[in-house]
Amino acid sequence: MEINWGTNYTSFKELKKNEPVVWDSKKALNSHMLIMGKSGTGKTYNLRKILKQLLKQSNKNNIRAHIFDVHGDIEIPGASSVKFSSSTPYGFNPLWLNPDPDFGGVRRRIQSLLSALNRTSRKLGTKQESCLRNLLTDLFEANGFKESDVNSWKVNDGIQRKYPKKNPTLDDASRFAKYKLKAMYIGGSTDTVRILEEVNKKSTSLYSKQRQALRTGNALQQESLEADLEKLKSECIAKYAEYVSSITTGMEFEDLLRYDSRDVLKSVVERLENLNAVGIFKNQNPPFDNECPLWRYDIKPLSMDEKKLFIEFRLEEIFHHAVQRGVVDDIHDIIIIDEAHNFFSDDDDNILNTIAKEARKFGIALICASQAPTHFSDDFLANVGTKIILGLDQMYWDSSMRKLKIDMSIMENIVAQKVMAIMMNNKGETRTAFQLVLLTPDT
Repeated sequence: MEINWGTNYTSFKELKKNEPVVWDSKKALNSHMLIMGKSGTGKTYNLRKILKQLLKQSNKNNIRAHIFDVHGDIEIPGASSVKFSSSTPYGFNPLWLNPDPDFGGVRRRIQSLLSALNRTSRKLGTKQESCLRNLLTDLFEANGFKESDVNSWKVNDGIQRKYPKKNPTLDDASRFAKYKLKAMYIGGSTDTVRILEEVNKKSTSLYSKQRQALRTGNALQQESLEADLEKLKSECIAKYAEYVSSITTGMEFEDLLRYDSRDVLKSVVERLENLNAVGIFKNQNPPFDNECPLWRYDIKPLSMDEKKLFIEFRLEEIFHHAVQRGVVDDIHDIIIIDEAHNFFSDDDDNILNTIAKEARKFGIALICASQAPTHFSDDFLANVGTKIILGLDQMYWDSSMRKLKIDMSIMENIVAQKVMAIMMNNKGETRTAFQLVLLTPDT
């Protein structure tokens, strides 16, 4: 794949017309790009330019571009576009289980969901996270997927069942959690444990007071304390009898230990219901055209937290498919994300960090657009093979020159929508620098 950016432009007075500046995926050290520029400098225009050139080459390169349009303004003629919102009937299943023994499994699927939730503005509490982890583990097992049995991770595992085996959905998780919550209320095991704790606390207190009563010879006080304790024990025994009578599955007490308490489980139920209500996590696949090389995900209607979750799960799915495809020598998938800084984090398991570090050999190119390089970590910037500056606000100049090692003379000669700066790291080159490029009209 090639992208013609324009012509080498050494200064405003000197134009080398015979030196086109072309990016070649086969020569590039990696196919990742970072496009930087404030509003109005042409980020969306240049993303369209990349995609239009890609469209002309797609037939011979077997490439698919995934365009995550957060503002709803990256419209490309010929692209297959799908809008995602709470009212659309399709989405992606965050509980889809990858059966690959090396890259999938129950534990990894659950951890991915928990990590994604913790990168939103509403992080899970420690007890909530533990409760949800155990709940999802039980849900997968109830659907035939056992955490410790690799062979069970496949939908078609060769076992005959009355009902076909399927991946659980977020809706399944919500209903499963509500069932467990109702069982906790009806079973009475929470009351049993509560009153047992009261007996233990009361016994400790009474034992201390009895020792004091013995030392002072106050027999009346001692009898009163013993009577209080016996009354509490009788109440506890009655509660245990009630609990034993309510046992139906044999798992009631185990559920209490795994889900902590009714209050914690109730908060998890509410979180699952809210997550399910978002409407983007559904089991019906979006109607993209499989014959079209450009897939545009219009996620403008979603809130920022919803956009983060959507991108996290979809990118994870794309990456896992690429890994299973194996090592390739050219690009097969292009991921384009506008306002990309909103979706990065310092977590090692952030999918964008993983793609930046590991996805090159599996044929994935990551193209991020943002307003300044200061929004990204040094680690990410070091893993981006091509950096493009369309025009930064002057408040970012000093910090950007330090981060990107770019000369002031280059920064001063950038002209929005006319002259940009680009640095391309190619194979076999030991040192690269930014150069000015006179942009050519898009054709």
